Amino acid sequence: CPQNNPQVSRTLATCPFNARHRVPRSLLRGHLTSCPDKLPLELPPDPEDMAKTAGDPPQAWQPPPCQEDWDAGEAPAVSPEPLL
Repeated sequence: CPQNNPQVSRTLATCPFNARHRVPRSLLRGHLTSCPDKLPLELPPDPEDMAKTAGDPPQAWQPPPCQEDWDAGEAPAVSPEPLL
């Protein structure tokens, strides 16, 4: 804790991937390469892969056929008796 150990805290660096990782400044570079919280970088898509899929138009989503029929089993409409 920096409040309890200010001298030790000055010698530690904070990992950019996880702020709870406090390592000595001299070991930060090594920690960055092996940090378990390091997210993999997403590389841009390969142009060759894009060319293969560019000719195929995207397919529109089709809903599954409806299994319900709300009109089936409905009682026939009865006209009410007139009020006198």
